[in-house]
Amino acid sequence: MSVNRFSQDAAQVALEKFKSGQINRRSFMTALAGLGLAATFKPSAASAEVSEIVICNWGGAALEAFEKAYGAPFTDATGIEVVVDGAGPSTGAVRAMVESKNVIWDATDGGMVDATTLGAGGYIEPIDYSIVDKSLVGEGLAAEYGICNYTFSNVLAYDATKTGETAPTSWADFFDLKKYPGKRTMCKWIQGQLESVLLADGVKPEDMYPLDVDRAFAKLEPLLPEIIFWEGGAQSQQLFRDGEVVMGNIWHTRANLLRKENPDFTWTWNQNLLFASAWSVPKGNPAGKKVFDFINSSLQPEGQVELLRLMGNGPSNPKALELMTEEDKAVYALAPENAKNNLPVSAAYYAENEAELQNRFLDFISR
Repeated sequence: MSVNRFSQDAAQVALEKFKSGQINRRSFMTALAGLGLAATFKPSAASAEVSEIVICNWGGAALEAFEKAYGAPFTDATGIEVVVDGAGPSTGAVRAMVESKNVIWDATDGGMVDATTLGAGGYIEPIDYSIVDKSLVGEGLAAEYGICNYTFSNVLAYDATKTGETAPTSWADFFDLKKYPGKRTMCKWIQGQLESVLLADGVKPEDMYPLDVDRAFAKLEPLLPEIIFWEGGAQSQQLFRDGEVVMGNIWHTRANLLRKENPDFTWTWNQNLLFASAWSVPKGNPAGKKVFDFINSSLQPEGQVELLRLMGNGPSNPKALELMTEEDKAVYALAPENAKNNLPVSAAYYAENEAELQNRFLDFISR
């Protein structure tokens, strides 16, 4: 379809504003999309000078938190603006951008599973470790296609007003309806769910992978009538606020927000399921290699502690521990006291098996 004269003129105006710094890349791409021209724009043609880094996370409170913790320090040091897009860096969105050669993100805040999956498909760049210092993160947190920018855990959260004098301390308690009657909540997305079930059934952490799915389903099936499955973090919080559940398998960051609201909502770190989020770089990102300077900056301990205080996301840089107060350590998954009985969730296993497992799990919980 031909481009009409008005669209050409409007696109040229937007391009001039972009080049002169009057609008950023996100606004420029939004304008082109409105004109039906986004697919024809090649970012490299208008962005020889890197004036901004665009990162994509999952929005909400994380927008301002990432700007403060990661963006501001980098901008202060380099003069390069960091724009945070909260659209959500799903693997599908990254694939679509790369395949259409219409990439507007420089770095995405996905997980190690997404990084491994997208890397295997050729959609993201290897992390340039000549620029990014992998020694800034803990052991096992630097991979070929992703490097950990923060950690978080799935934990056993509970309402202390409903669990009595003896608080639950393990996933086995999650299955004890006699001792702890009432509804539970779990996530409908598979990662970190069957691990808790198998721990409750006596599987040792070192024997967890590959997951014994049939064993997990057999253990979980009798409990299904008592489980409400949540889809997003906000929903997991609301189930506790509304008094619908006694306990649940939820993100510790959400458990932390609940406890700030009401100290009766709390959690145990015992048998927490540790996840590593990660930066990835889509192929054809407009800022090119400069994005790796930003990534390296985000691994400094000061910004990571700031993010911990704002959101509860745990630093991936072990030196951050030296900057923490006791209050900080209480919500940090890798603090020694909290990490001693954790289970790191295997990104490699899910990168290979998640699609099939997710479908099986949804079919199973829909019975």
